[in-house]
Amino acid sequence: MAKDTKNMLIWMRPERLQSLMDGIFAFAMTLLVLNLILPDPANLPEETRLHQMLQGEIQAFYNYALSFLLLAIFWTIHSQQLHILEKTNFPHLWLNMIILMFIVLVPFSASIMNDYSDDTLANLAFALNMFIIGVLYYFNWHYAIGKHKLIGKGVDAERVKVARRRSLLTPFVSAIAIVLAFVAPSFAALSYLLIPLLRFAPPFR
Repeated sequence: MAKDTKNMLIWMRPERLQSLMDGIFAFAMTLLVLNLILPDPANLPEETRLHQMLQGEIQAFYNYALSFLLLAIFWTIHSQQLHILEKTNFPHLWLNMIILMFIVLVPFSASIMNDYSDDTLANLAFALNMFIIGVLYYFNWHYAIGKHKLIGKGVDAERVKVARRRSLLTPFVSAIAIVLAFVAPSFAALSYLLIPLLRFAPPFR
């Protein structure tokens, strides 16, 4: 039993996790563009112009840009965390696998929000997806820095504190979006703009 436990905690370099992460993020970010579909001209009045069809998809373009930006932020956070780590282990690897599972789910939850932008359930699905990712990132970092499990002794303590505060941004903003999904679903997606804005605030830089 002791031998099995030792194998479970075997130390590994984080480079392979970084490679997997980069590929999955690239795939998820690319899938987002599939949500941008113009209506079939055959189902529209003959006088409908291209610019009118594009104007009708403004919400879809916003949801695409928002989802892409959030995934870019998550990728940045993930990369910064892995850059600080000296090693990884079996529990940490699987915690990251769970994070990536919900990252891949983003194009799906974004497509639901795109198709039903005024619907409570649609906005709630996307908000819960973001909330779960944010919470997992927090515990991922908490596990890595606990008793310096995976980071070196020489890592700047202030840098560690800032990274911890940053990891709380997504669940905090997602909680706001969850509330808005019930009271004002049309505005729920706007709350996510707080994430890139707050990242430039002094406590998170």
